[in-house]
Amino acid sequence: MDAAVAELARMIEEASGFVVSPRNYGQLAVIAREQIASLRLAGFEEYLDMLTVRSDSPEWRHLLARITVKESYLFRGRGQMDALSHTILEELAAIRRDRRLKVWCAGCARGEEAVTLAIVFASHPVVSTWDWTILATDVDDQALDEARLGHYGERAVAAVPADVLASRFTRCDDRWQVDPKLLGRIAYRRLNLVDRDAVLEQGPFDVIFLRNVLIYFRPEQQRKVVQTVEQSLAPDGVLFLGPSESLLSLDASLRPRDLGSCFCYRWPAPAVDLRAGGGVSRPVQRNAGDSERRGPDQALPPTVSEEAADQRAPDERIRFILNALTAADFETARGIALTLRHDFPENPVTHALVGFAASRLTAYKDAADAYRGALYLDPGVPEIRFLLAVALEADGRSNRALREYRSTLALLVSAPAAASPLFKSLGIPGRDQLVTVCRKKIVRIKE
Repeated sequence: MDAAVAELARMIEEASGFVVSPRNYGQLAVIAREQIASLRLAGFEEYLDMLTVRSDSPEWRHLLARITVKESYLFRGRGQMDALSHTILEELAAIRRDRRLKVWCAGCARGEEAVTLAIVFASHPVVSTWDWTILATDVDDQALDEARLGHYGERAVAAVPADVLASRFTRCDDRWQVDPKLLGRIAYRRLNLVDRDAVLEQGPFDVIFLRNVLIYFRPEQQRKVVQTVEQSLAPDGVLFLGPSESLLSLDASLRPRDLGSCFCYRWPAPAVDLRAGGGVSRPVQRNAGDSERRGPDQALPPTVSEEAADQRAPDERIRFILNALTAADFETARGIALTLRHDFPENPVTHALVGFAASRLTAYKDAADAYRGALYLDPGVPEIRFLLAVALEADGRSNRALREYRSTLALLVSAPAAASPLFKSLGIPGRDQLVTVCRKKIVRIKE
């Protein structure tokens, strides 16, 4: 029996990419036995034979429907929806001349996320008048059938703002019915993410929501799915993942963009060297005779206005930020850093500089958010984690600061002795000194 269940789990992963953990084999066995009984088969062996021989069998759909998670609710991940409305759609509204947008909601289950997206698009002052459509896909036919009805219970609509619930839904007994005009913008369709050709036929998409889907795949299958999704994304499109998901370890071409309340992914801008004599990101190769590049020990340029600095090359803009910090002109430093981060959001140095300037203005919460953005992009830099700890402590969040000081110590154990010259320019102690500082901080907070 155990071998048969393990073989069924292997077949499920091969067919759909979904991984059934060994700890869930007991539940899978129960589901399989119920399916075997309903089909009046002799046992596991006949059931496995049927699935093997008939790869297009309706039984595959019934089985996948029973093992996939469908529990969700509308307006889940509100930060992403707000960022989509206030930032992404605003930008697309400014650059799109064809007034068309195509959205893909992958792993849509019963349609809670797709309906939420439809509400966001229909509520936007500009995009609402455009020709926009949402493709919502899943491997579960039963869930798709329920999604097409647009009926939701109290639990599913609990997070919907009261005014939206009143204007976009109609109460029907103990259920809420979605406005038919919204449902008309959504096309629900069965689609298996591991079927590359089938996915590519649907694109390209301007906005893709692939939230809480990759976690069900093994890393090698995640890479394949991400590659397919990348090929389905328009050049100026954006991808949203779940809060616990990231592309950082999947060899992806897309790069993260910090939207404040969340991250999205987009195609990268042309590579630029932002190291300022040794930042935390990988340097871009330069010509040996590049006379414009200065060493880290050369004098900083004079103070300039934010407008003038914004016209300079990235490495020069970093030097203006450092110069403004040295001159205690923290507002100018933050202004230049914010613009630099906006232009190069995929580089952790830009986030760290925003955080450092914010901390000098005692905006410790903003500083902590910026440092988290830098660590999201490069979690292995102890100096940035130390700065996060300092900002949290200054903001009165001692318990969180304690965890970050401990994490900094753990990083320093395995980190090389030499740190980036950028941190020296910011006045951060060397790594040997940081060990001592962190230990003292930990003792003091625990007291």
